[in-house]
Amino acid sequence: MKIDRLLALFCFVAVSLFAEPIKSDFKACYKKSSSSFIQIKGKRAVIVKKGLALLFSRRYLKGYFKRDPFLGLYLFRVGKEKEPIRIKLFKEAKRAVAILNEKEYKLNSIKGYTNGLNVLATLKYPVPINSLVECVCCRSFGLTTGGKKFIDSDFLLHFLNSKKVVYADSGLRLVQRGGKIYVKEKNPFIKNSLMVGDEIVSVDGKKFDDVSSLSKYILFSKPGNVIKVVYKRSKKRHSQKIKLQKRVRGGLLGETFLENLGIYINHRLKIFWVKRGSLGSKLGLKKGDILLKIGKNYIHSYKDIKRVLSSNRDKVLYLLFSRDDFQFFVHFKA
Repeated sequence: MKIDRLLALFCFVAVSLFAEPIKSDFKACYKKSSSSFIQIKGKRAVIVKKGLALLFSRRYLKGYFKRDPFLGLYLFRVGKEKEPIRIKLFKEAKRAVAILNEKEYKLNSIKGYTNGLNVLATLKYPVPINSLVECVCCRSFGLTTGGKKFIDSDFLLHFLNSKKVVYADSGLRLVQRGGKIYVKEKNPFIKNSLMVGDEIVSVDGKKFDDVSSLSKYILFSKPGNVIKVVYKRSKKRHSQKIKLQKRVRGGLLGETFLENLGIYINHRLKIFWVKRGSLGSKLGLKKGDILLKIGKNYIHSYKDIKRVLSSNRDKVLYLLFSRDDFQFFVHFKA
């Protein structure tokens, strides 16, 4: 407790007196946090609660206590000898940070922020995987995933504090341009009146300054809840209530929006699973079928699928598949 108070005092002085921290400012944090790292299945992990260690992995790992398949986060049960790190809400993070693990610590800075499950926060310089993003206050604001990317602390806290890993989905994928938030893509199978290019004015009466905060507000809501979206199209304001659904895919899992119909397609555009009882199953689709076209548009990637579905205005949607060198259409009401 005495050490924590000294660190808090140091943090206050450092932030108050100096514009930018230097490497030596993080030495105390390194000494404190470096002892919280361990190895699990040949990977670096960090103690986040007594007896629980957190790590990121793109590959599936067995024997976990809890897993977030969207972000590749894993919790494992471990001994209770080591002290956990402290994770703070990301809104308290400063741009200047240090990346630290059990071996080293280096200065870095935050360059880009999270946007939903598909766009992670970014740093200025490349970093080793499963290292901490920390400020001079010795509080953690993220876990690195390699390259220049990291999972910010709001997602870490959501993962740690939730019994089950569930995200809500409005069907809207958003982008920020010139200080305003717009609809970039739209899942047509989550019904609402918004269109690609609409400007988001407010959600549930709240105005959001950045797309990161708005995307988290939606993701961390409870599926089944109804949100009210005020949006602008051609300078006219409109409002729409959207019933949030359970997020099916995204992040490391990838998404095409067809998952909402029970159709799961890999990056080679081949179906790897059709959910029993789903529309995809009723249409007669099978594992191994290859998607060729949606409407009049040839498909070459996930990006193509989402682009075409987002802008679709047809009342009946036609999908062309190939099976054993035989091509066939399926169609349904959009």
